[in-house]
Amino acid sequence: MDFVCRGKFRMGNLRVYPTLEDAERCDSSEGEGHFQRFGTVTTVDFVQGSDETFVAQKPGYVHTHTELLNPKFVLSCSLPGVDLEYLRSRFGPWLVRIDQPRRLAQDVSDYLESLPDRFTGVEGCLVHYNKGGKVRPELSNIASTRLSYSQKPAVFSQEKEFRFVVIAMGTPGSRFNDDYLPIDLGHPLDYVNVI
Repeated sequence: MDFVCRGKFRMGNLRVYPTLEDAERCDSSEGEGHFQRFGTVTTVDFVQGSDETFVAQKPGYVHTHTELLNPKFVLSCSLPGVDLEYLRSRFGPWLVRIDQPRRLAQDVSDYLESLPDRFTGVEGCLVHYNKGGKVRPELSNIASTRLSYSQKPAVFSQEKEFRFVVIAMGTPGSRFNDDYLPIDLGHPLDYVNVI
């Protein structure tokens, strides 16, 4: 197993996930954040019996969509306490346990620095299973943008997903944008075990 014995694996570009996975595993909205934020709802309607319109505003929940256009590469994992038999039934028999996730993140960040392309360091994020749901009013713009790569519908919550995320940087024409980001750390990962 190359991941354990060599530190060799690939991170998938989030844009291809909706087309790669089978229908039962697919999240067609992957790579997009959807939420409702309390604010001012503006409606436009017709005056009854007329072609004239009127505008009304009132407090309510505004449906919001967010995306980060930079390519986002993810390594999807699950948190401790996940049902291992459920994971095997969904993703296959081979599972590994990462005993030192911060060390893996640092190893990958160090590897990325050796590449000619520019990437962010590795960000670890819990997946939020609230796609389309209401969020707290003080959610910042940065936090709402993160939802584009850390949010899924509640139907996937049994996976208890944690993601290692790397974002390609640079101008659109110059940044790395392949379907996969190959990682080859070149050494055994003594902090990863097959379970």
